[in-house]
Amino acid sequence: MPETIDLFRVLLAAPSDVTEEQRLVEGVIADWNVQHGDSARARVELMNWRTHAHPQAGGRPQALINRQFADRADMVIAIFWRRFGSPTGKAASGTVEEIERAVARRKKVMVYFSQRMEGQKEPPNKREQARIETYKRKFGRSAVYGTYADMREFEITVRKDLALVMRELAEARKKR
Repeated sequence: MPETIDLFRVLLAAPSDVTEEQRLVEGVIADWNVQHGDSARARVELMNWRTHAHPQAGGRPQALINRQFADRADMVIAIFWRRFGSPTGKAASGTVEEIERAVARRKKVMVYFSQRMEGQKEPPNKREQARIETYKRKFGRSAVYGTYADMREFEITVRKDLALVMRELAEARKKR
């Protein structure tokens, strides 16, 4: 029998170097849907530029991505590791622009900085690392962010944080 559920969209905002984290977040969300979705009468959908963007002309690339899907997000999970990303013309990177837009729209935003060493095939790019550290300091002046040393720690943290944020969103929904 059909039932009504709430759909919550999670934007994964990240440069292209966090593919392992992306797969992990996909699994955590799938698990949340199985374990909590029915009782919460909700589903979580993961969105990112790899899966939700399509070729389009007629504007600044990040602006097109924002219109196509990013601005529909209820929450953002942002991850930085070795790459900071490319400037967009409005922000230091696409990831930063997605974070800033979500914060301005009062959406839930969870930002993580990887400190992991495994999986590195070459030494970190000093310029990229400096850009990340500069952003981390700036972001940390007005927000709380997470760090992780390995993928197991990241998984535990994201599971906990997703559960807490989904509880907040469900409580806010009840008040509507």
